[in-house]
Amino acid sequence: MDVILLGLNEIASMNVLMAIVFGALLGVSIGSIPGLEPAGVMAILLPLTFTLDPLPGVTLLLGVYGGAWYGGAIPAILMNTPGTPVAVLTTYDGYPMTQKGEGKRALSIAYSSSFIGGIVSVLSLVLLAPVLSQVANHFGSAEFAMLAALGMIFVVMAHYKQAFAAAMMLGLGIFLGSIGIDRSYNTLTYTFNQEWLMGGIPLVQQLLDCSPCLRLLSCYLKKAMIPKSHVTKGKVDFQGLSLL
Repeated sequence: MDVILLGLNEIASMNVLMAIVFGALLGVSIGSIPGLEPAGVMAILLPLTFTLDPLPGVTLLLGVYGGAWYGGAIPAILMNTPGTPVAVLTTYDGYPMTQKGEGKRALSIAYSSSFIGGIVSVLSLVLLAPVLSQVANHFGSAEFAMLAALGMIFVVMAHYKQAFAAAMMLGLGIFLGSIGIDRSYNTLTYTFNQEWLMGGIPLVQQLLDCSPCLRLLSCYLKKAMIPKSHVTKGKVDFQGLSLL
């Protein structure tokens, strides 16, 4: 408890609060651009934090990281194009709301859910980190394989209406992800003696880069751009904040 109170006292300083606000705004702007992932942006900003004190520098990077994950929901809701990989599922509910003229409400719901999720996850990490660290020490190859299988099951369940197609795409993704150097055994897999395949295929990054171009081209050909009134009109509904 003393450690938590000490941490709250440290982040209450003006320099730290300004770093959090600036980092969050920068992160939202970056996350709303498909193809720019938070980790890459943090690597670019890392040298700039060397001129700051340790605590403001770390909080700046944390603000960028947290804001970017919410920013990825903005193009997912307005353009049906996820800004970050985790915003893919947001397109299923957010974009149909925009088509119905509820774009502002969808954005506010995404913000409130991101806020609640961040608070709950931080508190859970603080409380459960000692227990989870002990459990993680007992994880071996079998446990990690079961976690991977569970993740694949969740992917298929999320696309239950097209489960077969989801399973096929999942298998294709596993194959493409296995191309390159196997870090466990330091061997080459599916490179076919091609040097340009040794580094693997950055599949997620390429999909995020190509997705907005394909979306804009599709909208241009079908003349199906969302009217501005569908986004600007309507009320802001921070649904979920009432639970706090």
